[in-house]
Amino acid sequence: MKRRSFKIPYRPIPDINVTSLVDVTLVLLIVFMVAAPIMKSALDIAVPQAVTAKPSDKEGITIIIQKNGKILIDETAVDESSFDVSFQQIYSANSGQPVFLKADGGVPYSKVLTVVDALRESGVLELGLVAEPKQSAHARRR
Repeated sequence: MKRRSFKIPYRPIPDINVTSLVDVTLVLLIVFMVAAPIMKSALDIAVPQAVTAKPSDKEGITIIIQKNGKILIDETAVDESSFDVSFQQIYSANSGQPVFLKADGGVPYSKVLTVVDALRESGVLELGLVAEPKQSAHARRR
């Protein structure tokens, strides 16, 4: 007896299998979500400590003055001579947003005051000075 072989006609599958693409995309999303906060605090700024400093979840424009005197607006380097013009352009687009000034502890007071003056002249009404929380002497005894 001879066996007959039946050929099943090949039919292409009209759907594309995207399971592996979705897996890779979700892994990349998780990696970027974990890495984003680390990237934000990549600048090494030693801000002074204060007992009354409280963490804030407000968002706004951040001005950073590094120890070497370099000024950054939202982590973008700006020349000191054109700081007021650069800030005015950014602030006019985001008018009413709070501004946070983060200055290294070793920055001269006169430099910080010059930046504060420029911010006030630009019309900033809400200015916050960033400080690290410091444990008070009373809190240690308890």
